[in-house]
Amino acid sequence: MVKEGGRPRSFTEAGRRRQFVGCAIEVLADSGFAATTIQAVADRAEITKSVVLYHFRSKAELLEAVVEQVYGEAGPVVAAALDEASGPRERLRVYVAACVRYAWTHRTELRAVSEVFANLRRPDGTPRYGVAENAPMLDFVESLLRDGQEAGEFRAFAARPMAITVRAAVDALPAAFDADPELDGEIYADELATLFDRAATA
Repeated sequence: MVKEGGRPRSFTEAGRRRQFVGCAIEVLADSGFAATTIQAVADRAEITKSVVLYHFRSKAELLEAVVEQVYGEAGPVVAAALDEASGPRERLRVYVAACVRYAWTHRTELRAVSEVFANLRRPDGTPRYGVAENAPMLDFVESLLRDGQEAGEFRAFAARPMAITVRAAVDALPAAFDADPELDGEIYADELATLFDRAATA
């Protein structure tokens, strides 16, 4: 059994939810936020709308699951790359490069997440995703930078603004890869990692 949403779920149920999240990702990436309805997801999965609604009570709940799944899969990939790095300077390079490579190889997933971030609203009309949701990632990057400063590997600079700049560059990746399919992710990863390495050490 697995536990989601505060109650145990069978592996079959969890698998169904994952299937519908995958279908939602495809519809978001292909057709955009407005066209991503429960019915459209059901059509993509070739089942009835009521089956999707059994697992997700609303479009908002389904789209939140999209964000949770994509970021839940990205985190371990980046963490595994960081495990191979030694020292703050190398960890910053590896972090940036791993983020670029993930964005390059998961363009569909991140295009879908971008649609959710830009359009999903709370009942009061405010954006569902904003500064508060991004804070843990900013905190992590800031900790990398501060570790480098304490170790004497990075120069003195304001760590939070630098962390915001790093994350802004990472968050811009899905749009960059969509706009220019010819971009080489490996070259981009090396260039962006080098850019921030020099910014932190110059």
